[in-house]
Amino acid sequence: MLLNVALLAGGQSRRFGSDKALANFRGKPLIEYISEKFIREGFNVSVISKDVTKYLNVLSGSVEHVEDIFEQQCPLAGIITALRHFRSPVFVISTDAPAVPSEAVKAVLNALDGYDAAVPDADGKIHPLIAAYAPSCLDIFMKQFESGNFRLRDALASLNTIYLDDSFFSSLGFDSSIFSNINRREDMELFRKNISL
Repeated sequence: MLLNVALLAGGQSRRFGSDKALANFRGKPLIEYISEKFIREGFNVSVISKDVTKYLNVLSGSVEHVEDIFEQQCPLAGIITALRHFRSPVFVISTDAPAVPSEAVKAVLNALDGYDAAVPDADGKIHPLIAAYAPSCLDIFMKQFESGNFRLRDALASLNTIYLDDSFFSSLGFDSSIFSNINRREDMELFRKNISL
């Protein structure tokens, strides 16, 4: 199976106050930290962004920069761009989720097996921005996007989706803390202290 990861770097980071992807995390920009983790494990990594030039100086040459194909800034647009780019199953992850281990990503990609999407439903919360999508969902996503409805959860309702609960991840040795993300500057300190990466 191809191991494709799309890092979604199109958010506005309003609560954070600056581009989270460029914030220093363990001695390097957050986006570099996450992309290097997946490259080391043999993943094909692409960054999906409105401005592909923002990250050129911080990412290795192994990371492909893919410009978002839509003006509308929303996760659905980033996922559509990733699916069009890879043309094969892809794990999407927002650049503010550094604790997701590569073993969990591989397991979620494997869980696709006949489904359009494999989405973690851990700790009572659905995580569509830390999920795997098959090319089969592209047409459905496009139809919804073209209708003007940009809500990713609405699109998921139209797919053959498998939701992976806490027991799925605990059987792999992980707990729901792997889905924690960085929204504010204070969250960086919590990651440094409490999350093993």
